[in-house]
Amino acid sequence: MARRPAASGSLFALMLALALSAAACGGGATPAPTTPAALPGTSWELGLQGGTAPAARQLPTLTFATDGTASGFTGCQPYTARFTATGSSVSITDIVLTPTTNDCAPATKETADAFVAGLGGATSWRVETVMPTQGVEVLQPVKLILDGATTLAFTLQ
Repeated sequence: MARRPAASGSLFALMLALALSAAACGGGATPAPTTPAALPGTSWELGLQGGTAPAARQLPTLTFATDGTASGFTGCQPYTARFTATGSSVSITDIVLTPTTNDCAPATKETADAFVAGLGGATSWRVETVMPTQGVEVLQPVKLILDGATTLAFTLQ
């Protein structure tokens, strides 16, 4: 009886493990969404502000850079800020609104002001992943929640 080299046995075991993994996942299953483990390098779009949808034509956004700065759009104008995140604690400070010549409707201005206040009042963050159930597609499976004075819920961009 011919003896197989050890490498081919390892290859066979690897291929068997991959085949079993694929079968267990259902073959055509949608891969789980990537959930950020940290804020730096992520971009988000506001979905809910204090439990309600924001009244803005262009939704507020928030991008966390790797250098400790944050930036985005309030719904009325661009902004920059500084942030620190340690564990589940977050602090967003030094929020500077960029002057613009665009006029905002009163409802949009209220949303923008509340958004900026919510950013400045944030004390904790968490990321939630909504897993789809069979036959139901989740359009925005990854959400960032900033809690503090007001809860801001974002979807991953």
